Amino acid sequence: MGTCGFNSINLKVKNAGIGYELSSRYWGLGYACEAVNTIIQFAFSNDQPLGELYRIQGDIMIGNAASESVLKKLGFKEEGIRRSSGFWKNEFHDLKCFGLIKPEFKEI
Repeated sequence: MGTCGFNSINLKVKNAGIGYELSSRYWGLGYACEAVNTIIQFAFSNDQPLGELYRIQGDIMIGNAASESVLKKLGFKEEGIRRSSGFWKNEFHDLKCFGLIKPEFKEI
């Protein structure tokens, strides 16, 4: 079906980077939003064993409107372009950066 989780966590500054991928068979059915929402709830809770996070960042491929919609629906704010911060298929890619801080998160 796909994956969803943290690509990086920095407990000193209480932030993490999130990533998710779904098989195209499951696109548009709300699964990405549901999975990311669950991960965020866990990250911002006091119940998780690593310590509470305050900020989560998500980077998406420029032009991926569906992924951008998922992050915006969950309260992420667009923060800018991270130039050449992705690397796949033997080339660098610019990524659009989104951030969410705990006081702005609203569960869906």
